Amino acid sequence: MKIILYLAISLLSLSSFANQVPKNIPSNVPLSHYFAETWDTRDGLPHNSVNALAQTPDGYVWVGTWEGVARFNGRTFKLFTRGVLTGLPDSGIRSLNVDKATQQLYVAGSRGGISVVERERWQALKPAQTMVNFAVRSGDGALWLALEDGGLVRRTQQGDEQNLLPNVSAYQVFEQQEGRIWAATNNGLYYYEDGAMHSADSDNSAITGAIYSLAEDRDGALLVGTEQGVWRYVNNEFTLLHNALADDSVSSILVDFRGDIWLGTINQGVFRFSEYGLEKLDANVGLPSNRILSLLEDNEHSIWIGTNGGLFRLRQAPFTTVNTARGLSGDYVRSVLSHTDGALYIGTSNGLNRYTQGQVEQISSPLDAPISVLSLTSSQRGGVYVGTYTSGLMYFDGQRLTTVINRDTGLPSNEVRALHEQADGTLWIGTAGGLVRMKNAEEVTTLTDKQGLPGNFIMALAQDKQQRLWIGTGVGVAFYHQGQFTTLPLREHFDADYAFGFLVQDDALWMATDRGLLHYDYQSHRLRKLGREQGVPVDKLFAVVNDKYDHLWLSSNRGVIRISQAHVMASLDSEDAQLEFTLFDEGDGMLSSQANGGSQYPAVRHHDDSVWIATARGAAVVDPAKLVRMASVSLPVSIESIGFDDEQGFLPNLDKTSLTVPSEADRLSIAYAGLGFIMPERIEYQTKLKGFDDNWINRGNLTLTEYTNLPPGNYEFHVRARYPYSEWPASAASFHFTITPKFWQTLSFKVAMIVVLALALFTLYRLRFLHLKRSEAQLKLRVQAQTRSLAEQAKAFEHQATHDQLTGVANRRAFDKWLIAHFEQAKQQQQPLSLAIIDIDHFKNINDKYSHMVGDKVITEVANLIHHCAPQEAMFARWGGEEFTLLLPGFSLHEAQVCAERIRVLISGHDYSALADGVHITVSIGVADSQGAQDYDRMLAQADNALYQAKQGGRNQVVVYQKPMP
Repeated sequence: MKIILYLAISLLSLSSFANQVPKNIPSNVPLSHYFAETWDTRDGLPHNSVNALAQTPDGYVWVGTWEGVARFNGRTFKLFTRGVLTGLPDSGIRSLNVDKATQQLYVAGSRGGISVVERERWQALKPAQTMVNFAVRSGDGALWLALEDGGLVRRTQQGDEQNLLPNVSAYQVFEQQEGRIWAATNNGLYYYEDGAMHSADSDNSAITGAIYSLAEDRDGALLVGTEQGVWRYVNNEFTLLHNALADDSVSSILVDFRGDIWLGTINQGVFRFSEYGLEKLDANVGLPSNRILSLLEDNEHSIWIGTNGGLFRLRQAPFTTVNTARGLSGDYVRSVLSHTDGALYIGTSNGLNRYTQGQVEQISSPLDAPISVLSLTSSQRGGVYVGTYTSGLMYFDGQRLTTVINRDTGLPSNEVRALHEQADGTLWIGTAGGLVRMKNAEEVTTLTDKQGLPGNFIMALAQDKQQRLWIGTGVGVAFYHQGQFTTLPLREHFDADYAFGFLVQDDALWMATDRGLLHYDYQSHRLRKLGREQGVPVDKLFAVVNDKYDHLWLSSNRGVIRISQAHVMASLDSEDAQLEFTLFDEGDGMLSSQANGGSQYPAVRHHDDSVWIATARGAAVVDPAKLVRMASVSLPVSIESIGFDDEQGFLPNLDKTSLTVPSEADRLSIAYAGLGFIMPERIEYQTKLKGFDDNWINRGNLTLTEYTNLPPGNYEFHVRARYPYSEWPASAASFHFTITPKFWQTLSFKVAMIVVLALALFTLYRLRFLHLKRSEAQLKLRVQAQTRSLAEQAKAFEHQATHDQLTGVANRRAFDKWLIAHFEQAKQQQQPLSLAIIDIDHFKNINDKYSHMVGDKVITEVANLIHHCAPQEAMFARWGGEEFTLLLPGFSLHEAQVCAERIRVLISGHDYSALADGVHITVSIGVADSQGAQDYDRMLAQADNALYQAKQGGRNQVVVYQKPMP
C-alpha cells in the first residue's frame, strides 16, 4: 500500500549555499514543502532493498533490487528477473546506468551478470568474474566494471579487458565533464590516466580509506563520499563539504538540476545541501529506512531515494500545507489574511498565527484559553482586527492582542464572522446577531433585519468602488449605500441563500454561495449563475479569489477548483456550455480537501501571488506560477501491452509497420501509461483510432482502451497524456495494426460468390482493382518525388539563412551566433579570442566609376582572398555591404594583428585587372580581442572603433584597438 506523508524536516544549518542558483532556475523550497510517497513489496516491489535507480529516455523509472529489476510507470511495477529474456545469471541487481551516447540501459549485478536494455529488447553481455557493483560506459566507449572483491575492469569496444585495480572492491566509476575518470574503492580514491589507475595523493585518511560514491557539483568540482563525510576536490585539494557530515558514511551523492547536493548515508538518512543550508530527512519523519542505497532525479525533478526499507520519492506538489507540524497553533483554519506588512495571518480554532518567510509565529492569547478565530481584516493603524467565535472582537497591534468590543460592551453576539474597515476608519462587524457599525468606542450602532438586512447571520463583507458595502448573510445578499439596504433576489432566481464570500472587481462582483458562483454586473445590474448545471462539481463554494493568470480559485468541501475567468464569462452567456476546470484535493498536496467557509476570509491572494486556503488540516497554499511551469511538461506515453479477447496482453515489436490481429479475435485491448510521476493517478488520456474515428476521445484517467468487432482493415492507434492543469501535447504514441477478415469476410469468398452469380462482373471487378493498385503506385511515386523536392528545398533554405548569397560565405546572422558562443566559451575557459572587421577602401568609388556589377565582383574576389588567407580555425563572414568579419578563437591580439596584416598585404598586392582595367583594391582592418570587453557587443564595438581609426588614419592599414587613457 502506498504511503503518502507530509514531511517535517530537521534543519541542521542555515549556512549559505556555496554558489547562487542560476536565475533561470525556478525558485527553491525547503524540504518541508516537499510531498513524499513510499513504495515497498506490498506495492509490487520485488524486494525492499533498492540498490540502484535509473530513468530511461522513454520515461520509465527502473528500480534494481536483490530480486530483480522493476520497471515503474507511476502505477505498477513490471518485474524482470534472471532468465532467457534478460540473459542475467542471477536476479540480484546492483547497478543501473543509462549510456548517454546510445540511450541504452546497462543492468548489472550478482554473478557478474551484465545486460543492455533498449525498449523491450534485452542483450546479454559477457559476464564479469564477480558481482558487479557498478557498470557504466565512458565517453570513449569503454565499459567500466566496478567489482566486489574483483577489482576494476575496463572493457574496450573490441572486447579487450584489463583489470586496472586487482584485489580491491570497487564501488563506483565516475567520469567528469572534463573527461577524467575516477574510481571509488575500499582502498581509496583512484583516477585513470595514461592507461593506468593512480591513487589520489592525499594525507587525508578519509580519501585513502573506503570511498563509496562520486559526483560532480555544478562548478565542476568532484564530490567524494567517504566514511568521514563528503569531500570536495578543487585545485588538487580536498576540503570537507560540511562539518556536520564529518562522522557520516556517505553511500550516494546526487547533484540536482538546481545544483543542490543530495547525500545518502549508511545509517543517518538523507541530507540536502542548498541555499537553505544542510537539511536532514530520516526515519523519524517518514523515510522507510536510514540506510540509503541509491538516489535519482527524474525528468520532472522529483527526487527518488532507494533505501533498504523501500522506495521513497520527494516531489513538489501543487499545494503545500502549513499546519501544527510546522508550528501552527491549530490545524482547523477558518481565516487567512494577507497583510500590508507582507505577513500572512492565519486564524485557527486554537489561536492566531503570523506567517513570514516560511516561519510561523503563534500570537499569545490575552485570555486564559486560546481564542478561536473566525475572521480577520487589516487596520489602517497597521494592525489586524481579529473576530473570534466566543470572545468578540480583538485587535493585534503587532505585539499583543487586546479586546476591542464584545457582547458585554455593545455587540449583539460574540460570534464575529466578518470584518471590514472603511477609509474613514468606520469598522463594520458582521456577527451572528446582526451588523455592527463602530466609528469609535462610544459610537456603536447595530443593524438587523428590522432595518432592512435580509438576515442577521453575517458571513461576508466587502466594499466596491461605488462605496457600497456588500453583506453576505445566511438568507441572501444585500448592499448598504447612503443609509439604505438593497437586497438581491438570490433565492427567487437561483435558489441560493448563503453567501460565503465576495470578490470585488472593477466592473462586477463575484459571490460564492450555496448554489454555486454568482456574477453581478454593476452597470446592467444583471445577475448570472455558474453552478452544477454547467458542470461545477459542488453546490457550496466558500471563497472566490483571482490570480495574475486570470484564473478564479474557488474553495469547497471537496477541494479547490481552478478555472479560467474568461471561460467562466463565456459559460455564463451560454446555458449549454460545459465547464472546463481543475479540481485539486489531497492528491495534489493538500492534507485535507475540506476547505472551510462561513467566515472571512476563507481564501486570499497573498502579495507574492500565492493563493492561500483555510482547510480543516491547516492553511493550504498554491503558487499559480508553479502550475504554469508544470503545465509546460510534455508527458511521454508508452503503449505497454496489446491483448486479444481474454488473452493476457503482450507487447509486440511496434517498430514494425503493422501488427496483424487474427481474424478470430473479437476484442482488442490496448494498455498504455503516461510516464509522469508527479501525479500519475491524475493523468488524463485521449485516444484516436484512425480508420475508425479521426476524432480524439477523452478517456479520463483510464489506462486501457478496448475495441470490439472492428471491421477488417488497416488502423492506426494514437494515445496522448497530460496533467489535468496542462494543454494536450501535439505528439502522441502510436502503432499500426491490420485486422484480418473472417472467412465470410475474405476476398476469396466474395469472389467465389461473384463467380457463381456473374463471371463477367467478377472480371470487371478485378480489372478495376488492378487499375486502382497502379494508380496507388503512381501516386506513391509522385509523393516520393515531391518529398525529395521539398527536402532539397529545405536544405537550400537552411543554407540561404546562414550564408551570403553573393559570396557564398557565412552571413551576419551566422557570425552573430559564432561570436556569442565563442565569447562565452573564451570567458569561461579564459582563452584568447580576437575579432577583425575588414572594410574595402573607397568601395563607393568603384561602384560609381565602374558599375555595381564590378563592385559585386570585387566583393566576391576579396571574400575569396580573405577566405583562403584566413587560418583554418578562423570564422569568416560577410558583415554587410563591403564589410567582412573574421573571428579568431585562440588568437591573442598580437597574433590577430599579424593575421590581419597578412590579409591586408595579400589584398593590396592582388591583380584585379580581370575584373576591370585600373582597379586597385585596399582594405582597412580594425582588430580587438575579448580581454578588455565585458560582453561580445563591447568587443564588436572596439573592433569597429579600431576600423574607424584605420579609416581616419589614411586607410590601407591594420589598427589594433587601444583602450583610451583615463
